[in-house]
Amino acid sequence: MRRLLCFIFYICYVECKLWPRGVVHYAINKKDYDPHSRDIIASTFEQLEREVCVKFFNTPLNFNATNDEKILYISNPDKRKDCPPVDYNYDKNIVDMQIGYKCLNDHDIARIVLDMLRASVGKTAKPNSNDLLRKFQEVKQSNAETLLSASDRNFINGHYLEECENLIKKPVDTRRSTTWTMEVSANNEKYYKDKLWPFGIVMYGCDPNVLSLPEYSKISYAMMVIELASCVVFKSFTLKDPLQPKNLLWFGLQGEEMPHLGFLEGNQTLSISHMAYGAPGHSAHTLNALMRVLGIPMMSNRYDRDNYVTINWKNVAMMSEHYLERVSEDAWLRNTEGEGAPYDYDSVTHAPANFMCADCSLGEQTVTPVQDHLWQRTLSMGHNSELSSADKETIALLYNKECQKRIASDFKK
Repeated sequence: MRRLLCFIFYICYVECKLWPRGVVHYAINKKDYDPHSRDIIASTFEQLEREVCVKFFNTPLNFNATNDEKILYISNPDKRKDCPPVDYNYDKNIVDMQIGYKCLNDHDIARIVLDMLRASVGKTAKPNSNDLLRKFQEVKQSNAETLLSASDRNFINGHYLEECENLIKKPVDTRRSTTWTMEVSANNEKYYKDKLWPFGIVMYGCDPNVLSLPEYSKISYAMMVIELASCVVFKSFTLKDPLQPKNLLWFGLQGEEMPHLGFLEGNQTLSISHMAYGAPGHSAHTLNALMRVLGIPMMSNRYDRDNYVTINWKNVAMMSEHYLERVSEDAWLRNTEGEGAPYDYDSVTHAPANFMCADCSLGEQTVTPVQDHLWQRTLSMGHNSELSSADKETIALLYNKECQKRIASDFKK
């Protein structure tokens, strides 16, 4: 029996290209689809999530796709109107999916997505087991209108159950250090290699129209808070400067809502209002955004965060799920004995209870502490205006080498 199970697993491993954790990261080409069309696609994904265990997370176009973390790229470069069956190539980091303009309705999009998911399973793959399939078995007499048939839902759920459970499965709880005395491991260096700003200097500029806005003052204050607590420097420039930086942040009235995680080559244009203000009551939003600029993930995105908080995915705003995904274990520091850093609810990078919430006006939450006596953690998460001791040590350890390079360069001058 064990050999048979191993053989079935081997077939699925070789032939299947299942989306890890049952999460399909997708991006839509804005040049091919107008806002209304993009909303139709996103809302169809939202409805499909209620029928199958697979989730669809909208991601930025600069998402770093890999062979393990592929991205579904939705486009229509040939401006096609119809949607004939196509072969999906899972051998590349980017899986292309075209939706013709006459197919921009929920039923046709569902059909196309079903074909894409079936292609990820492969022709020779078998469901994990009959027990897993029965877990999702449909009640035959159901009046609920659905996009997929019962057999299609059972097929996808039967093959994806194990992957879907990995999204919410709590990792094995490892030893936690009681103090913040961490070090940078080889795995840490590999993870942060392309995320740290050279010499610990973040170059930024501003549209002249924003200099008098309160949002600019708020961002400037947050930069000062980080500079006083670390070796990192935020250096401004103007368009009149003789030497223009190649890699910079640009704050304007329009731009991206959230910065890229870490260093990004080229000009990254950010909306100053979205950088200054987040969810209602999220007073640490600007500091959190700047920590993201420095390449430091949110505390509430830790690989083991499900031991400390619960993510209520149904309350997360559509197309914002990506910001609440767990990050690789390699992002988190440990001490010399291999003990992980303590979970820090007081970190400025911790999400508030209403982070990325679709509608939390009646007290709904997206992030809920597992244990919370008298709501103390709920009321404090994301509300600190100063870096915690853990935040300071994290920046110091990660940027120590880059700052030393800057100091050595200044000394030579």
